[in-house]
Amino acid sequence: MRLLKLVGVLSLVTVLSTGCYKSENGENNPINLFDELPIYNEEKREISDKVKVIAGSADLTLPSNSIEVGKINEIDLNNDKKDEIVFFEKREDIRNQVGFTVLDLKKNESNDTSYIKPGNKIEYANFYDLDKDGNKEIILLIEDKSTVTLSICRYENGNIEELISNDNYNYFNKDNFTKLGVLVDDLDDDGNLELVVYNYNYKSKEMDLNVCAFKEDKISILDSLVFENIRNFEDIEISVGNISSKQKALFLSLPDNEDTGFTTQVVYLEQKNLINAFKDMKVQMKNEYFIPFEDVNNDGITNIPKIEQSSVTIDTLSTSTFPTSLIISWNKYNGKQDKDADVIFVSQIYYNYEANFRFLIPNNLVGKLSIIEDTENKSGNYKVLNFYYNATNAYSETAPHDRKLLFTLNVTEKTIVDDTKNISKTGNNVYESDKYIFSVSDVNMAEMKKLDLNIEILKDYFSAIK
Repeated sequence: MRLLKLVGVLSLVTVLSTGCYKSENGENNPINLFDELPIYNEEKREISDKVKVIAGSADLTLPSNSIEVGKINEIDLNNDKKDEIVFFEKREDIRNQVGFTVLDLKKNESNDTSYIKPGNKIEYANFYDLDKDGNKEIILLIEDKSTVTLSICRYENGNIEELISNDNYNYFNKDNFTKLGVLVDDLDDDGNLELVVYNYNYKSKEMDLNVCAFKEDKISILDSLVFENIRNFEDIEISVGNISSKQKALFLSLPDNEDTGFTTQVVYLEQKNLINAFKDMKVQMKNEYFIPFEDVNNDGITNIPKIEQSSVTIDTLSTSTFPTSLIISWNKYNGKQDKDADVIFVSQIYYNYEANFRFLIPNNLVGKLSIIEDTENKSGNYKVLNFYYNATNAYSETAPHDRKLLFTLNVTEKTIVDDTKNISKTGNNVYESDKYIFSVSDVNMAEMKKLDLNIEILKDYFSAIK
C-alpha cells in the first residue's frame, strides 16, 4: 500500500497592506506573497521591481514552510519601527546556492546585503526575536544534497551577522544526524521563546528532539528525547497545541519503521524538562494514515485522532489508495504521567473526502453507526449514502443482519439540482456546500425518535471539512 498523508486544503488570504500575521506566541510574522499576486498598490509594485533588479540572474525561491513566509517579505528586523524587505533566492551555477537578501529602503537611497550558502533548497525560514533583545533573528534550514543544516543570522547596522551556521555548531551531533526540522514557540509560557530542533539519523532510524534556548548568540539545549524506529524524516509531523488551558505541548505523529502507520506522541516542557506523556502508556496511539491534530470542539484543547479501523474501506480516490471516507474518534490527553497516562474520548466524526463534508456522530450513536455508499446509485455528480444503526456494535460480524436504516443521504452537485430524476421528492435538505446539496430521504422516523433525533437536529451535525 502506498504511504499517504491526509492533509486539509488550506486557503490562504494575503493582506498586502500589512504583509504579516500574528502567530500563537505573539510574534508578528510575514506572510507576504505580493510578488505572486496581481499588484494593485504602486508601492508594492516598485518594491517588487526593485527586488527583481537586485536579484538579477538569481531566482526568487519559496521556502518549504510557505504558509509562514513568502518569497518577498516585509518585516522589521532591527526594531527601528520600519520594515525591511527580505527576499529568498536561489543561484544556479556550478554549485547551487540559496539564501536571502535584506533590502533596506530609505527616502533617497537603498541598501542591500545578502547571506548565501551552498544548497539546493530552503527547507525552513522565519523571523523571531529568540533572545528578547528587540532584534529578530533570521532562522534558516538549508538542504544541500542529502544534508540539512541550521543557520541563525541577525541584521543590524546594515549588515548580516552569522550567529549559528554549519561551520560553528555541533549542538545536535550533526555528524550523525543529517536531517533537521525546526519550530519556535513559548512552550512553557514563561515569556521566552524555545527553539525546537528535531534531527534524524537514517542509519539508526532515530530522531532526537531537542528543546533549546537562545541566549548571548548561542544555543543551549534545555532537554532532549530520543525516539526510535522512525521510518523516515519526510513523514515526521510536529505541531504545537494545548493539553490544558495553561499548558502547551508538542504533538508528534511519527512514521513507524515496523509498519506503514504513524505513532502519536505528546511531549511537554515542565521546569525545563521534557516529559514524554505517552512513554509508558499501555496502548500506543497509532493510525494507519497521518491525520492532523485538531481542536474539534473549539474548547482550546488540541485533540488526538484515532481512526476506527473498521471504518476503513479502500476505494479509489483520484489515483490514490487513500480511503474515500473514515470514522475518526477524537480524544484528549488526561494530563497524567507514566502508567496513568491515557486519553479521554471527546467525539466521533464521519469524514467523507470525496464530497468534502463531515458528520458529527451523536454520542448515543458512537460505535453503533455505519455509513455505506449505495454503489448502484453512484455517478459522477450524484451519490447515495445509507446511514445504519446497530444497537450493539455497528462493526460486529452480525452488523449487516442486525442494523437498521436510519436515513439515506443524497449528495447532489448543484449543477443538476433541478434534475428531479436525481432528487428524491421526499428529500429534506440538511446541508449545502459550495459544490453540493445534501438531502435526507427514507427516514426511519420511529428509530430516529428512539434516538432523540429528527431532521432539524441532523442539520447541526453536518459541516465542511476544514
